[in-house]
Amino acid sequence: MQQVSAELTLGTGVNKNRRSWSAIDHWQIQLGLSQFAGNPNLSEQLETVYPLQSLVTPTGMWITQASLERIEGDKKLDWSMNAGVITIGNNLMEIPAIDYYTNYTLNTPYNLSVIGYPVTPLTAPGAQVGLHHEQFGSLDYGYYNLNKTHQIAASLGVSPLTPKLEGNLHLIQWSINPLANPKQTKTEKNKQQMPDSQIQLGGYISATNLNVNSNKDLGEGINRGLYGTVTWPLSLPIGKDNRVWVSSSLSLDPDNNPLASFTAAGLLSQGVFPGRAQDVVALGLSRNGFSRSITPNQSYEAVIELNYKIKISERLQIQPVMQWIIHPSGVGSRPTIWAAGAQLNLSI
Repeated sequence: MQQVSAELTLGTGVNKNRRSWSAIDHWQIQLGLSQFAGNPNLSEQLETVYPLQSLVTPTGMWITQASLERIEGDKKLDWSMNAGVITIGNNLMEIPAIDYYTNYTLNTPYNLSVIGYPVTPLTAPGAQVGLHHEQFGSLDYGYYNLNKTHQIAASLGVSPLTPKLEGNLHLIQWSINPLANPKQTKTEKNKQQMPDSQIQLGGYISATNLNVNSNKDLGEGINRGLYGTVTWPLSLPIGKDNRVWVSSSLSLDPDNNPLASFTAAGLLSQGVFPGRAQDVVALGLSRNGFSRSITPNQSYEAVIELNYKIKISERLQIQPVMQWIIHPSGVGSRPTIWAAGAQLNLSI
């Protein structure tokens, strides 16, 4: 799969230091488009439930963002907002550690599987508001109207897999960096390569009604769930900088949610090899437990991924990857799948 993304940010504070921002500098207009090409059906050919790569979606041009955003500054207490056509993000369910992986279940926060949820590149009209305290962390809330997710996705010619539906989604979350340095600015943090320490706890509730005629139970109605993540630095005899992370979610309505439970964990190690101080080795694993009501013949599908991110420059990275898919499609009679590949990241 190939993805080409174009983003436009308009605002008076774009090229200014946050400490010198005036009131108007906090506000920005965000616009985003993504073009996908390639074979999105590889997982079906391999008979796995989830794709081997995160760039799997119906091909074509997607609107990925069109919003008005307020970004918090470096004050002890400040607030943020993002409203318009958006995806789940802006601190909500954001886990920087998973950006180092390619498998869909490891690269998608909590592997959200309820149809219609605005997970990139799918978008929905909505708003996200956050309150950020230097010592006590961030409290964030998000609301998404799911009635137009299909129409927005199809507006530029894409044939989305998500059917037309009616519904809404609410998210609430608390997160904190317990090892944060209060003297470090957000601009300085953004220059770091390895993710900060993180504790994230949240919950969601949604109500959806799918406008589709199908004998197959796709999962709809009331869906509630809890989720959490911990990312922590780790001292090891290998690597100059290491992180370990654990992420999990639990559905409180497994009869309506295709994914009843999810658990993932990983290790990131930077500078393992001499002369390659910026390269990162990533080992990750995930276990996806299926709903016994929606898919009674499927139990779980698990993934192990090992990759090596080679940093050629700030604009170019190459990432060879190996994956093992255990219990493909949740059926024990199918053998483990081994796959190898590479991902190229180029920023212009």
